[in-house]
Order: sequence, then structure tokens, then C-alpha cells
Amino acid sequence: MQTKKGSCFFTIGHRENLMKTKDFFWNLIKNLDRVVDFRATKKKRLVSWFRRKDFLLLTVGLSTYSSDDRFLVEHTRHLGNWALRIRNAQKEDEGIYECQLSTHPPESIFIELRIVEAVAEIIEAPDLHINEGSTLRLECKLKRATESPLYVFWYHEDRMINYDHEDGVSVASKLTSSILTVRNATARHGGNYTCAPANARQSSIYVHVLKGSYSEDS
Repeated sequence: MQTKKGSCFFTIGHRENLMKTKDFFWNLIKNLDRVVDFRATKKKRLVSWFRRKDFLLLTVGLSTYSSDDRFLVEHTRHLGNWALRIRNAQKEDEGIYECQLSTHPPESIFIELRIVEAVAEIIEAPDLHINEGSTLRLECKLKRATESPLYVFWYHEDRMINYDHEDGVSVASKLTSSILTVRNATARHGGNYTCAPANARQSSIYVHVLKGSYSEDS
């Protein structure tokens, strides 16, 4: 994309948007590292990042001025990128951020950062009844997640069971879901099950394993 002298780029993921002083809304997932990327096309210009709600100077050039070590700047010199990274983003990080280029007069872009929390949801929660000897199948779906989790751990009571293959347990992972299967369920397979993704609030379900025949109409 060709730019005029003095233009700036604001990058989200792999998409570049040519900007001047245009407001942007950006949803983030809580507890994940996030980068706000500012591309300065003017040579030999210094870039500063501010948090507007308390007028806090975060970074100037490659130096960090905030006492909060979750904020740091990353610079790709040959591309002219100045990226503000917020480690372990939290709800209180919401608000307006300003990226300022040291021109005369200064040029800025303003970004409104909104933090959303990804959550897990087990279908059939909060309770599931199955017959003894049948197959227990639990599906955990991720909602409001923008990327796949690094892992999804399943717990039976307080014990992680992802690798209990000898007990008939198997776990199949997809982009935004995880499926736990237990073959030939018995009474000892009853109890509380928890789906705990790396990047989302966990979800639980209580499984009742019944002797004899059970149906929802009974």
C-alpha cells in the first residue's frame, strides 16, 4: 500500500489500515499478551505511547517510563514499527491510548482498548445424567475467544484426566472446542468435571451415572 508522507499505520493482526488521527475500537482477550502496532513512516521521528485516562507516559522511543513492567515497546527498525505490548492484559487496562509521533505539531492516533473475557461453556451443564455402561461425552466450547488456546485441561473432581487413556478417556481438540469422551462409564466416573482452557474462564458440570435405564422423560 502506498502512503503519503507523514501517514501512519495502525496494525491489528495481519490487517493494515491507513490512518491519520482516527479512533479505533479493539477487543482483547483478558490475560493474553496484546500488541498495539504503530508504523511511523517519517524517518528520524520519536514515537511515544500514553495512557489517556491518567495521562501516564508509558514509553518514549525504546525506553519505558511506567513502573508497571507489563508495558514495553518493541521496535522493528527497518519497517518503522513501534509496538506497545501489554503483558497479561487486565480489565483495568481498558481506555484510550495515544501513540504520538514527534513532528511539529505532533501527530497522534488514539485507540480505545476494550477488554473482554473469553469463557468456556460445557454443553448440557450444569447437570448430566447417563446410564452406567454408556459413553460419557462432554463438549466444551470457547466463547469470545479470538485465538485457539495453547491447551485445554479436563479435570474430574480435582484430578487432571487428559492422559488417562487406560481408563477409557480420550480428548479431541478443535479450534474453539474440546471434547472429552469416557467409554463404558461406571459409578466412579460420576462427579464434577471441569473444562479449563489456557485463555478462558473455566466451566464445570456434574455427571450422574445411573444404574439401570435412564431417560429424560423418566
